[in-house]
Amino acid sequence: MTELQISVVIATYNRSKILPITLQYLAEQTLSPDKFEVVIVDDGSPDNTEEVVRSLQTDLPFKILYLKHPNKGICYTQNRGIRAANAPIICLIADDIHLAPQALKEHMNDHMQCQEDNIAILGKVIQSPALNQSVFLKVWDPFRFSELENLRQLPDYLFFACNISFKRKFLIDNGMFNENLVKGGAYAHEDVELGYRLCKKGLKILYNKKALGYHYHLVTLDQAMQTAYKKGLTWVKLRKVVDDPALTIRYHVLNPRFLKDYHSVFKSHNGLLGLDSNPFLLIAGQVIRVIMFNLITVPYIWYPLMKCAEKNTFIARFMHKLFYRCAISYHFHKGVADVSKTTLHPS
Repeated sequence: MTELQISVVIATYNRSKILPITLQYLAEQTLSPDKFEVVIVDDGSPDNTEEVVRSLQTDLPFKILYLKHPNKGICYTQNRGIRAANAPIICLIADDIHLAPQALKEHMNDHMQCQEDNIAILGKVIQSPALNQSVFLKVWDPFRFSELENLRQLPDYLFFACNISFKRKFLIDNGMFNENLVKGGAYAHEDVELGYRLCKKGLKILYNKKALGYHYHLVTLDQAMQTAYKKGLTWVKLRKVVDDPALTIRYHVLNPRFLKDYHSVFKSHNGLLGLDSNPFLLIAGQVIRVIMFNLITVPYIWYPLMKCAEKNTFIARFMHKLFYRCAISYHFHKGVADVSKTTLHPS
């Protein structure tokens, strides 16, 4: 019997329509199906996820382990999948990540070359070309992986649980997802927090752009803005548990401590990516962002313009990913500001 090399762990919730497609992409991997298993952990889905998975267990070429529990949140769900996995290497993917055929083999090749326990491999993630249902989906680029093209080792805050592999033993020995950080939802930056703790224990995150995954998540502009706002609400809590000033720069947060954080990071030159590594471009960019995307321009100019672009092909031609990124980022910063006011001035 061939020994399992890697366990693909998928935490899922209410995604019975997209999950079969995700599994079909796994069936098309160039890595032999007898060398990997798929662990699906269902966080109490109210839809027919269990029925769908059970029907596929006998049809797909790899072994599927299906687990289900009452809704307890993403951290508990991913921890359960990691503990239940049988292979020495775990690959965490989101239930809407469609791995390119070579992706698992690329993850494994890197782990074969870097056999130390403290190595994690982050695979590239881009928006699926099949997301063409709206101008927003065609243009939006939420992951910013273009900034990583020439990098090999990555900072701790890029421990992205959507397409990352690591040695199972290292996590079990050094720390799992913090189940007290969030009880439900996926808005507490739980993977960023885990990456910070693990890197303190010696984890090194390496980047392999050939371990490619396509993100297929049907979401509206309004939903993306709402999610960004919720992530902003949890920012203060994140910074309390993650003492990494590079996060202030990465998330472009302008708050009373930003001067101290910016000075600390620029002094050490650690954790800076893309334009963020140039203080002049960074400051200029933030000034332009605040002037162009604020509490007046976003709801009264940019948002109506983006809505019009969905109906007007002429306007659609001029819509750029930076417009969407900045408009969505405005809602993140609004969430940060709102929770900061509540913290400073509790009712």
